Amino acid sequence: MQPLISPVDHESRTNSYRAEEENRGTEATPLLQRFPRYQGNDNHYRTRAVVSLLLLILLSGIVIGTYLLIIQSRSENVLPPIEEPERYVSRLQWDKNKEVNQLNLVPQLKKDTVIIVQTDTEQCDGIKTCSMLLNSMQENGTLLQYNFLVSPDGESFEALGWRRNSIIFPKYSTNALVLAFIGNYTQEAPSSAQVMQAKIFLENSISQEHLDLNFNIIGKKTKEFPKYLFLELSKLPQWNKQLSDMD
Repeated sequence: MQPLISPVDHESRTNSYRAEEENRGTEATPLLQRFPRYQGNDNHYRTRAVVSLLLLILLSGIVIGTYLLIIQSRSENVLPPIEEPERYVSRLQWDKNKEVNQLNLVPQLKKDTVIIVQTDTEQCDGIKTCSMLLNSMQENGTLLQYNFLVSPDGESFEALGWRRNSIIFPKYSTNALVLAFIGNYTQEAPSSAQVMQAKIFLENSISQEHLDLNFNIIGKKTKEFPKYLFLELSKLPQWNKQLSDMD
């Protein structure tokens, strides 16, 4: 029986099919090349870079915020700037006996505490009147144990000064200075000039590095309780209520 398809026809058809498959392959290949493979690694690196940048910005914000909080906390403990000059009277100007020379000088150290007291005396006005009062207070060999005094008219008077320790409060004598307000303030408040001069004195003490920036102010009574003096000075941010005497 004669075959339905001759060997020649079969071979020619096979070659034709192969040619068609090759043509299809060559047509499909450019289409695949138009769409590159998904670059997963590149996107991963980009994501990590963006996250790292955001973390860096966040950490920078935290550091800056912490720094600003520290600056703010320090600024809250600083006296406001005062433009008026300090009215200062040295010991040589008022002490007729120069008795302070009897005490030995101690090394210059920054004080971290200011003790506020009153002199429990009458008030005075002017350098001459106050000088007479201070000299009368140290008659009979009684040396004034205040480092400085402030008069009602706004004068700072040097007594022991910065390099001599007061013995009024032995617990604080090494690291504290005693600032006395001339007068008695059990019934009346100190004058505005007196309070202003005290602020100027403290501010200058800081700038001259006699007083630590983060110092404390505490109020102590000697004879009578200076109620209105403490009420006025307790408005200052450095006032330490826990260490101050209470009425």
